Amino acid sequence: MLCQLCGIANPDGLETCRRCGHKLLVVSGLSSAHVEPDEETLLEAQEQLDEHLLERITSLEEAVRKIGAAISTIGDRLSQVEHSLAVAHAGVENVANLLEEEGVVTRTEISDGWERTANQELVARDLARRFRLREDRILSLAEHEGHASEAFSHAVAALEPAFLERDLESLNRILVDLGRTAPDNDELWSFIGEAAFSTGEAAIAEAAFKKVLDLRGAHFETLVYLGNSAADLGHWDQALAALKRALNMAPESFLPDFALGGIELRRGNLRRAVNHLEASIAREELPQSLYLLGSCRLRLGETGRAITALKRAVELDPSFEEAIDQLGAAYLQRGWKKLALETFQRLERLDPQKLRYRETVRLLSDRAQPGLPRGVSRLLERADQALSVGQPEAALDLYEAAGHQAPGEPALFATAALLASTLGRTRRAVALARRVLDQETSGAGFAAAATAALLESLRAAGRPRATRRVADAIYRAGEDDFSRGIAAYELALVESELDGDLGRARALAREALEITPRELRSYPLAALAAIALRRGRLDEAHTYLARATEQRTTSDIPDPMEPTGPVDTQSEATAAAGHESVVGIDHELLTHVRRLSNLARNLSRH
Repeated sequence: MLCQLCGIANPDGLETCRRCGHKLLVVSGLSSAHVEPDEETLLEAQEQLDEHLLERITSLEEAVRKIGAAISTIGDRLSQVEHSLAVAHAGVENVANLLEEEGVVTRTEISDGWERTANQELVARDLARRFRLREDRILSLAEHEGHASEAFSHAVAALEPAFLERDLESLNRILVDLGRTAPDNDELWSFIGEAAFSTGEAAIAEAAFKKVLDLRGAHFETLVYLGNSAADLGHWDQALAALKRALNMAPESFLPDFALGGIELRRGNLRRAVNHLEASIAREELPQSLYLLGSCRLRLGETGRAITALKRAVELDPSFEEAIDQLGAAYLQRGWKKLALETFQRLERLDPQKLRYRETVRLLSDRAQPGLPRGVSRLLERADQALSVGQPEAALDLYEAAGHQAPGEPALFATAALLASTLGRTRRAVALARRVLDQETSGAGFAAAATAALLESLRAAGRPRATRRVADAIYRAGEDDFSRGIAAYELALVESELDGDLGRARALAREALEITPRELRSYPLAALAAIALRRGRLDEAHTYLARATEQRTTSDIPDPMEPTGPVDTQSEATAAAGHESVVGIDHELLTHVRRLSNLARNLSRH
């Protein structure tokens, strides 16, 4: 048997060539008898082999040609897509510039609206994809159960435009109507639940998944969905029961333990949360699981183990801001200031507009004083306790006393100024705010807080003209974007309240929205709502108010800068109630400044 690669003759029965090791090709017509082939036979075999190899080479060349043509076509299409994207980007930029120049809309509003629409589009597309996978099953079940009426078919057909138009409200309404028409269609109810869960309609989702369980009996995915929906509504017992059933059904899955860990963390049961999260991570490592585990460990005072979990979370997702923030807090708690600074600098690079990141970096890298005296730390702890039990007046006295003992620490007087403003202590708020503003090393965040306290106090005291005069001076000085943004917001409100130039008021509010950090944007949005109301534009006012409310949404995860240790759920609830009772319009700023105050206290310990 001749090798088709090197041409050497091989004994019959070999699968590979004895010289080159290539797999042997059996050429038809070649005898397997133990007879030495003559020259004519060898020539015939060689011809057959040559023909075969030529055929193989021709086939390979054709395949290579086709692959090359396909690659070229893909390249051309990618170039076309790239060109179209460049043209679209240029067009959007041009429109954005024109709208901003005409004062119709700010770039921030465009980007926020774009992001919101994109999220809606992604949700709608995902739901449309999932529905297509189930549509035949839903229709066949409806026919089998005798619910396949013309009205049912029309309602199913109406879903497609709802998907295409991203009309998620109509989508949920149509789905619920379909469910009433086909009450025993478990596939339909399952999709109703998933759609409602994806669009944030937790009550509809909970009811739908309960229906699925009634129809199907115990079902793993449905139980997980039900547990999360019930948790979103605060139905803790139901959430825990559903997720524990899911865990018993599929102990190898990470999902039930992950969800249970998040719920127990929200309830303050940290040890239970740790157990569930560790079990989840043992099955599948996710950045979110590691982040929650690190949060629990940090609150329990297990700093080293918290760092391990948080570092791994950041390794898996380098842009996970919350995990990086917690890691910086853990480094600081351990006394590793250099690592903490590097971590917060990384955060600042990720989101340079975020006020808390900028101020944290400033405190860590450029502190006016090496640390707070021990007596000041005790005063701050007492102030926090006073706030937690609803004694804001006592907290105000303690913050001010701490400020007098550490006059170089602007966080203390800024916090006191905001509290005084919120409590209606106008003269005291003004005096405290001016102490902060008179310090050259106050920092942008504290200056913004003091500006807000000063202007809010004047406006609340019924002195709009004084407010306008002071706000205009701060606005024109333009010390930093944060203070300028607060001043622009206050000016916009005053102009609208005094029935002044509403066009200027709107322009000021838009400027404030553009330059104000993300966590403080509820202020200018509220101002825009007030101005729209003055202009009789109710729909516009409602839109701005809805956006302002969205901006005020906070996470359930505790602030890493707060003192750590075992958490008492009841005391946490009391604290939350206390904060709510004393915090008015300056909630975000007060929270931010108190966070920085706690950071300063942590710094003083090391």
